[in-house]
Amino acid sequence: MKLSRIFANKSFKNVKFSDGLNVIIGKISDRNNRDVDSHNLGKTLLIEVIDFLLLKEIKDKSSYFLTKHVDIFSEYIFFGEIQLNNGKYLVIRRAVSNNTKISFKLINEQLKSFDTTIGGWDYENITLNKSKEILNGYLNFDVAKNYNYRKSLNYFMRNQYDYNDVFKLSKFLGKHRDWKPLIFELLGFNGEFLYKKMTLDDEFDTLSSKLSILEKENKVTSEDEDRIIGLIDISENKLADISVKIDKFDFYDRESHDIDALVNNLEAEIQAYNSESYAIQYEISKIEKSLSNVVDYIDMESILELYEEVKIIFPNSLIKEYDQVLDFNNKISQERRKFLNDNLASLKINLEEVQTSLRFLESKKSEIFSNLTEKTTYEKFKIYQKDLAKTEADILVLKEKLNNINSMTKLQNEINIIKSQIADIVASLKHQISEQKHKHIRQLFNDFTSGILNTTALISVRTNKNDNVDFIAEYSNENDLISTDLSKGYSYKKILCAAFDTALLQQYRQHSFFRFVYHDGVLDSLDIRKKEKYIEYVRNLAQTQNLQYIITVIESEVTGLQEEFMFKDDEICLTLSDQSCKDKLFEQCF
Repeated sequence: MKLSRIFANKSFKNVKFSDGLNVIIGKISDRNNRDVDSHNLGKTLLIEVIDFLLLKEIKDKSSYFLTKHVDIFSEYIFFGEIQLNNGKYLVIRRAVSNNTKISFKLINEQLKSFDTTIGGWDYENITLNKSKEILNGYLNFDVAKNYNYRKSLNYFMRNQYDYNDVFKLSKFLGKHRDWKPLIFELLGFNGEFLYKKMTLDDEFDTLSSKLSILEKENKVTSEDEDRIIGLIDISENKLADISVKIDKFDFYDRESHDIDALVNNLEAEIQAYNSESYAIQYEISKIEKSLSNVVDYIDMESILELYEEVKIIFPNSLIKEYDQVLDFNNKISQERRKFLNDNLASLKINLEEVQTSLRFLESKKSEIFSNLTEKTTYEKFKIYQKDLAKTEADILVLKEKLNNINSMTKLQNEINIIKSQIADIVASLKHQISEQKHKHIRQLFNDFTSGILNTTALISVRTNKNDNVDFIAEYSNENDLISTDLSKGYSYKKILCAAFDTALLQQYRQHSFFRFVYHDGVLDSLDIRKKEKYIEYVRNLAQTQNLQYIITVIESEVTGLQEEFMFKDDEICLTLSDQSCKDKLFEQCF
């Protein structure tokens, strides 16, 4: 797939792309005028327009440039023509005001003009999600087929924010699962294995967290099952003995049978309320302990101070990912604390009701026994009754612990199964890596950096201490393969990114895949001699490999090039200038 043309129904610098090298130049009209900026001409915004036409989803209309300037772009309709890998062309229409409705038209030959009155659409005003499916079908890629075209598109349209990392782009702010399996697949491996492994890792963490909470709340582990069963047996035997003593208990032979029956009924009620009271108090105690638990989090400020002292830059992405986890954890904790507090309040009300009933029954029982003469017999009976209630409550608590142990055992079994599955997948991943399926891409990657910088660069794939896959792109000393500091410099990091993108294009040029790449400002700040070698290399690469290489530059960045390296007229597809608003991408200032 290549880009053919981009145009609009309103003020816009329409663009026609060609095969080979395509250059978008931003010109400085007056070097002495410091009130204008050649970086605000629209050369970077063109990527956004292309992305818009390739069905980027607009999640925040208040920040996206086309939708936040309603007064300027509300009536804009953009058109994009792309060349499919089967030789046909596809026209895409998308308006700003109704940007979730897309139209498509398949044509056999390239458009001859920027006519916006096109009719006869094959699909008209189709919803965004359905349109992505339709475009995916038109593209018919046979590379990374399990992924929508938009996932891999990001590696072939890099803006200024996408050069910080070769593999993890600015768009991929979520979990590693969102991009690592794709890279693994593009490098020649089976991405499904890595995706499955990372999914299982998440399941493992979730189940382990549940198990840890159960263990802390119940102060037992799945290994305590036999001990708890033994305690239940002992307590039930004790309960049986107490019950026998109470059943055989004779208050006073000389008292009437009516009093005896009344006392027994009262004791049965008191016993039931006491058991309920013990159970409620146990639940209250357990909830209060849970509410008092404080999870220790990493002290990020201390870590940042430590990194500052040793002059090491702490990765912002790590802080951001930790903050996201912390925010999620806080939300879960708040919901859980609210549930526990509500439950605690309800239990305390229930406990007060039970204890009120107990006080009433005890008072009534005391009245009956107030006329009895043998107080010691009554006191002995009270001891039996309290012991009975406590033993029953203890059994309830132990049985609840046993139920929780059963849940823990089930969780542990699930965790063990997942661990086994992860181990099998890790073994497969390591075997795949050992087969060096990325060997050719690695060579193409090194050819790019060697051809421009005369420096060896490597792509390596490895499993880390957590058995997760890491991708490394770096400049290396050719003799001992020790990584150098070149990859730390922003200008040279951009070349690593370009090397990776073009290596993928070359690797899959015989397949149905992307055949264009758009690099915004990749030449900025490079030594003039490296710029010449870069231009020479990508010009030859695009011509010999039938690829479309699109580059944006500021005119001042290429001033001083020798004539043979200067851009040819047919390579310049768009010229923007700060001379006036009419010379900018949208032919207006905003």
